[in-house]
Amino acid sequence: MSHAPTVFDYVCSNADKFAMLLAFECLACFLSILLFFWSEPGTAAHVVSVLNVLGAGTLGAGTAALLVKCHRT
Repeated sequence: MSHAPTVFDYVCSNADKFAMLLAFECLACFLSILLFFWSEPGTAAHVVSVLNVLGAGTLGAGTAALLVKCHRT
């Protein structure tokens, strides 16, 4: 049986960096939500803000799930 570190071991050893990434993703999502409510419906800024919220939310959820898995193991 091999005792070589896996990719998951490498990710968990850098959990502090992933926590900082999650903080930036949350900030980006928050700013995009503000832009969503500030912009006029039907404009390009409104559409971009919706896409930003979806993208930052998806990346944030994935990063949070990864950090939870690292924390539980």
